[in-house]
Amino acid sequence: MAAETIGIITNIKVYSFLPGTANAFDICNVTLKETSTGTSWLFHLWNARDDDTPVHRVTQSQRLAFVREAAFRKLTVHIFAESDSALVDGFTVDIP
Repeated sequence: MAAETIGIITNIKVYSFLPGTANAFDICNVTLKETSTGTSWLFHLWNARDDDTPVHRVTQSQRLAFVREAAFRKLTVHIFAESDSALVDGFTVDIP
């Protein structure tokens, strides 16, 4: 079962690595400040080759838009990831 971390997103990073090469890939990381402890955690929203399928690109864009809105509005976010992994399985946002 995935562990849940609850907090506010304080940073979003989107990177492209090795553009124009056969090994090009993109990542999106979010930093979440945990509500209960104040500890900041780094999570990987995605890590994908830049020639990923269009449906995955759409999903990645939607996830980015969702976390950007949550960060901008300082909404509480629930991130689900395995306890030994920083790769996000899913997330929800508390919308007032």
